[in-house]
Amino acid sequence: MQQTHYIVGGHPFTINLMEGEAAETMPTMEPFKVDSISEALFTITIDNSIIPSWQGKKVGTFPCPSATFEVYHRESGSYQILILCGNTPCSFIETDDDYKNITITTRGTSLQRTFGICNAIMLIYTICTAPYETLLVHSSVVENNGKAYMFLGKSGQGKSTHSDMWVKYIKGSTLINDDNPVIRIAPDGTPMVYGSPWSGKRPIYKNVQYPIGGFAAIEQEKENSIKKEEIPVAFGILLASMSTVKFDKNIHLKVCATVSKVLSRVPVHTLSCRPDEEAALVSSNAFGL
Repeated sequence: MQQTHYIVGGHPFTINLMEGEAAETMPTMEPFKVDSISEALFTITIDNSIIPSWQGKKVGTFPCPSATFEVYHRESGSYQILILCGNTPCSFIETDDDYKNITITTRGTSLQRTFGICNAIMLIYTICTAPYETLLVHSSVVENNGKAYMFLGKSGQGKSTHSDMWVKYIKGSTLINDDNPVIRIAPDGTPMVYGSPWSGKRPIYKNVQYPIGGFAAIEQEKENSIKKEEIPVAFGILLASMSTVKFDKNIHLKVCATVSKVLSRVPVHTLSCRPDEEAALVSSNAFGL
């Protein structure tokens, strides 16, 4: 067995590869690898010799932008989760009752297995870190002058494009993640954003962390304008961008509580914009840059 340790968003965990399994299926994890940890928050074992056995009651099927999840719940409280790439099963997750030890089994081509492992680890991370004021958020993130600015919105609204406008036109801006960064509340209450192994179509896997300077929800419009949202609207915007586990009420409530803490410290804006330099100036000015 090959054992490797990682720290993502300040959370340590371990991945065990059974003999014959290829570490190349997890290339995005490399920047987050560490030599040792004192204690793992959770341990994942990737073992493709296992033949999945359905023992739980089906909770439902949950389509997401990148994958579809079929969730099964056992009486003990543990889960079995099948991840599909299109209509093809590519990985199977089995948890224990307290989410400390999880097994992943993969199937399909090398590309499908990599897809299955990546999405499985991301889902496990979401579940296991939610009790620790941690969120995985669908966002493109830029750092400027020691703070992170997070652009939210549905796929295709222009989050990545707006980040690119910042990098091009707002001096000192750097892209730190383009799809799924981690938010965590620091001990002093500061909402922090971390780079992660999950960054969508662009390979931006930076092991960095910054306090969050602001959020902007992107909406494509013909004119550039920005407005700060009141808490009720801001809560809905943030929650809609979070990776949450709606099939588990306790986990979902923890996500909601963390979103509320983030909102108590960081403003949320709605940015109506074109994909141009003026839009970047409008949003950066609103954030006080």
